[in-house]
Amino acid sequence: MSRLANFKTIRYWIVSIISLCIVLVGLMGCQAQVSDAQLDQWYKEAIAENSRLTETYGSNLTDNWIVRVQGQVQKPITLNWKEIEALADTKFNSINAHLGDLTTPHEFQGISVQKLLEKAIVNSGVEDLTIVAADAYYATITLKDIYRNQGLLTILEAGKPIRRNEGGPIHLAYFRDAQLPQEEIKKQRWVHYVTHLVVGTEPLRLKVEKETIELADLEKLPTHRITMLVGYKIGWKYEPVDLIGVKLRDILRSQNVVIPNESVVRVRRKSMDDLDPQKSVKIPANLINDCDVMLAYKWGTDAQSIPASKGGPITLAYGNNCPSDAVKNLAWLPFVESISVESAETKL
Repeated sequence: MSRLANFKTIRYWIVSIISLCIVLVGLMGCQAQVSDAQLDQWYKEAIAENSRLTETYGSNLTDNWIVRVQGQVQKPITLNWKEIEALADTKFNSINAHLGDLTTPHEFQGISVQKLLEKAIVNSGVEDLTIVAADAYYATITLKDIYRNQGLLTILEAGKPIRRNEGGPIHLAYFRDAQLPQEEIKKQRWVHYVTHLVVGTEPLRLKVEKETIELADLEKLPTHRITMLVGYKIGWKYEPVDLIGVKLRDILRSQNVVIPNESVVRVRRKSMDDLDPQKSVKIPANLINDCDVMLAYKWGTDAQSIPASKGGPITLAYGNNCPSDAVKNLAWLPFVESISVESAETKL
């Protein structure tokens, strides 16, 4: 049975990767040509992530699962699993295309995204929602499309909990019948392992050690601009782009944080678990001091703020003068939330 479960997981990820490539090429102009080597790498990452989720959170993922509603809302919400179950009172019959059957509907049960956002009170003028998953995937969808297609944070299908290898314990699904027009189907961006709903784009806040700084604080520091192909996987075109931000060493020094030679700087991104090592990058102190490792908060020739659809408001980037051998295994992080200096021996 475990071999069958693993096969289903791998099959799901292959389909997801191909679907993601099609969506990115068609809708966002991203990665116009995806190589076999890149597909193979994503395939391997998907398998590793599937195993890691089980190891990190245990076989019963719901024990520690949390969903947060953040961003441009008046009342941010954090839900543990018991609270998620209590709110999951919306049902409809729909088709789950990821299971391979495009004609037979079954019952979905979960939390209506529209009702949840009504509790959070979305600020006026906000038009989109970014759904972030535990596996580092994220997708941005207009609120209009979410509401019209009855977006549902689903925890039960056909009366049963959603297994990990089917995108559980919670995924974003939609009402869909066999007659739904293809143009509407394309707007239904399913997201598995949901952990965050980011309404619009969050205000810029960065935790530096124990202090929190905001946009006004960053704007007082020397700005740095780079123009290059970026390493973000979602939301960016495969062409040179301008990034504007502040070097990590300048941010740390502005807060009187010392960077010992043998230390590392840990940069953490948005995560369900703040201690999840897979949602952070450890950068050696010598790299911070010798090349332009930076946190970007603007992009493009007209210096626009980085939206949530691109992993904003803050992203981690590496300058052209950073040695390729030194940064090739360091992730370009979206949704950066904190930086800290640690001993190189620190494991978490």
